[in-house]
Parts: sequence; structure tokens; C-alpha cells
Amino acid sequence: MKKLATIIVGVLFITNIGTAQNTDKVMQLAEPVETGENYKVYGSEFPDDAQFFAPGYLVRNADIFKAKKVATQGTIKQVCQKKGCFFMLSAGEKNIRVSFKDYKFFIPTDAAGSKVQLMGIFRVKDISEDQAKHYAEDAGGDAKKVMGPQKEYNIVASSVKIIDAKDS
Repeated sequence: MKKLATIIVGVLFITNIGTAQNTDKVMQLAEPVETGENYKVYGSEFPDDAQFFAPGYLVRNADIFKAKKVATQGTIKQVCQKKGCFFMLSAGEKNIRVSFKDYKFFIPTDAAGSKVQLMGIFRVKDISEDQAKHYAEDAGGDAKKVMGPQKEYNIVASSVKIIDAKDS
């Protein structure tokens, strides 16, 4: 009986070590469709002829770009820490929330700080305080700072090219 108890304790100890080691693991639920020397592309292939608009320019001219296909580039500010299903792109005083077409691909959860180029449909919508708090929590932010309904600037990306920050 003592031997069985020792074996069970040993198995539990080893299981806990294995679980503890996996808590800092980066979540990556999608494989890139293209990998280069210093970049990875997720979703569909990134077009070579993309005409980029600055994120702040898109936000300032939201009425012009609303529901249009756009290309932009910048630095990933925050990534959904649950599974990489969206990220925040800084647009001056505002942010653009980037989600993925048909929820078919995601980016690695450790991509914050990386340079990014993306192509997708630009949208503007009003979201509730609860939804804004939910997004803030998922991105690892402070939901308590969110007050009232928010205007969300969003790009539903079809292609995302993440450029390794140390190589750019």
C-alpha cells in the first residue's frame, strides 16, 4: 500500500512539473502560409503590390474607408492572450482592432512589439461597454479603465505579414 501511495505521489509530482513548464508556452493555433527570412504570413498570401495607408490616416478618414479593402502597416500593440484571435494596432490616439476573416486563422500570442503589414476590410462600429471590457481583458489590458460604449475601428484581415521585430 505504501508503494502504491509513493507511485501516485511521484506521478502527480511529475505531472505538475510538466504542467508548470507549459504555462509560459506561446499559443500558436495557425501555421503560416509563407515564411521568409524575417517574416511569416498568416491567412492568405500577402500581395506584392499593396498600397499602404497609415493606421491613423484610416481612422481620421473612417467615412472614406468604411467597408473598403485596405492595406496598412505598423507595430502590434497587444495580442489576444487566449489564442491570438485578434490584435491591437496603434493608430495615434486610437487603436484598430484586427480580427481575422471567417475566424480561420490566428497569430502567435507573443507577437506584440512585432512589425506587421496587413490587408483586409476596414469597419467602424459602436460596441457596448461590456464588449469593450471583454476585448481589453482578452488583450491583457485593464478592463476597469473602459468606461461607457466605445467606437471600434476594426480591420477584418485576410492576410497578415508579421515581420520579426529584431530583424526589421
